[in-house]
Amino acid sequence: MEEHLQNDRIPASREKPPSSKGFLVGFLAVGAAACIWGTLGFFAKILYAEGVSFEALVAVRASMGWAAMLLFLLLTRGVKSLRVARRDLLFLVPLGLVGVGAFYLLYFFTVRESTVGTAAILLYSSPAFVVVLAWIFLKETLSFLRILALGLTFGGIFLVVSGYDPSTLEVSPLVLATGLLSGLTYGLYSIFGKPVAGRLEPAVILSYALGIGAVLLVLAALPTLHTLAGLSSGSYALLLMLATVHTALAFGLYTAGLQRLDAGQAAIVATVEPVVAGATGVVLLGEELTAPKLAGAVLVLAGAALAQVRLRKASRGENAV
Repeated sequence: MEEHLQNDRIPASREKPPSSKGFLVGFLAVGAAACIWGTLGFFAKILYAEGVSFEALVAVRASMGWAAMLLFLLLTRGVKSLRVARRDLLFLVPLGLVGVGAFYLLYFFTVRESTVGTAAILLYSSPAFVVVLAWIFLKETLSFLRILALGLTFGGIFLVVSGYDPSTLEVSPLVLATGLLSGLTYGLYSIFGKPVAGRLEPAVILSYALGIGAVLLVLAALPTLHTLAGLSSGSYALLLMLATVHTALAFGLYTAGLQRLDAGQAAIVATVEPVVAGATGVVLLGEELTAPKLAGAVLVLAGAALAQVRLRKASRGENAV
């Protein structure tokens, strides 16, 4: 999921040089979280087939995930851990509304309207967006490698969606837009998270982000909440799993990994997520994997990896290409 976290998941309060043992533990923790997230699309497709709306699905996931995080904080750190300064709320509110609320809606809509693999690859345009946003708003260096990362990312997306042959486009313009916007909002989690990352614990940040995002998602889901009624016990179990395992547990694993890896390392390890998502779609859902699509996926992942190259912070124009 950069100096401020281009991992696009949870802002870390600090980064420490890991020992070899710590690196392995961190690698496994982040890898496990990414693998869990990689199966999101598959389980979402199952629930869609049962008639659950994407709005209701994400509302349940965010609200129940928030409840689990809140319970964890109360049991381990007490009520005082939830106290934040007003200045932090200026970042936590958009973090929740955009980085969780808008992102969940856009990504799960894209999953519903396209293949699991395509949605995951479009999502991984996120590091490219973060590079540009960090350059514009945070005055971070735009190096040659990061420009190359942008080219690889969007060149790969061009192949994934069959942009070279408009008659056989993999997705509609609307789905392409929502997929890329899911990457943008996913990346904005890092941008909004940076100012509070050094002052608040990751669990506190996530608790606020999920809680605020859940409010937006529940409001958006009100017209379709009836799709949650009368489901099979297996479907309700899937909803519970998406909230506890794919949200609370996965974020917990990722946070544990970030305590042992730097942000760039964690982000590169996390690129296993679209690999797992694509493999799941091909093996379990019978989604087609063409040679151009595979080549495009490789380019997007290469771009995501290059975007994590750690560079000395500099104002725009200072050592920038």
